[in-house]
Amino acid sequence: MKINLFRRDKDQATTAKRQLLEALRCRDLAAINTLIARWQKTIGEEKLTDVIVNQVMVECDSDSHRWFLQRFLEQSKYQQMQQQAQNHVFHILVNTGLEPGKDFSFGSDSEMIISDRAKQTLLNHLPQEHRALFEAQLQSSPISDPIIAIEQQLGCAFFTNLTKIASEQMQVLDNSQAAAYLGVLLAGLIKRHPALQEVDFPTRFIFNVLQGLSPERATAILNDEETNPQFDESIICQDLLASLGEHQFHSLAEGEGNMSVEQLKQLDLVWFGERRLAEIVAVIPR
Repeated sequence: MKINLFRRDKDQATTAKRQLLEALRCRDLAAINTLIARWQKTIGEEKLTDVIVNQVMVECDSDSHRWFLQRFLEQSKYQQMQQQAQNHVFHILVNTGLEPGKDFSFGSDSEMIISDRAKQTLLNHLPQEHRALFEAQLQSSPISDPIIAIEQQLGCAFFTNLTKIASEQMQVLDNSQAAAYLGVLLAGLIKRHPALQEVDFPTRFIFNVLQGLSPERATAILNDEETNPQFDESIICQDLLASLGEHQFHSLAEGEGNMSVEQLKQLDLVWFGERRLAEIVAVIPR
């Protein structure tokens, strides 16, 4: 008799899963609500939750997964869960030696672009029974790195130099200043080269710059509440020029007056502040 009851429960759970997957595939919100109410009475809330979480959500496609969560969770809870999942994936990949912006990138709407190497790393962290389903939902594509193209154009290791200089700034600035420095610096870099955002360069840059700080201080800088950071752009220009080449940096830092036209032209290759530097160059008397 117990075997028969077990069989009946199993059959009901299978039927519930099949019906919910079909309703989910059709994006039929009314049908999903009706099915949830019906199956809660039949097999109980705990069993139904297990079916939804461990079967329906695992077997549905990624778009249906996202759609379901957005409809059945409060927006704030959905965003929180999405951020937690993204952080978890980030830590898995970074802890296995992969680089943000090179091996993986988070784009708009939490879309993730990954290399084949990153894809295999994620698959290796999943239970064997879930790998085939997860692999079917993952789309791996090569990540073109604009950092390489920009540095080739500049003829120097600009981003490597800038990372080192920014790391040194973290040692002398307080937490709020450090957050503002990074915010203004990155905003200008992205504004000048939007392709950097597409490969999640800000995440990669901040991770490398804060790497030498204590976890507590790095967290404090990341969690700064200022939504419109302000920082002295002349200091940022000095650091950018230093990253472009030693000669330009010394001529500015040693107080030889305003930046030369050549320095402004150099800066315009990498940064866009309140006004694009090329606009300033255009009105300077020759």
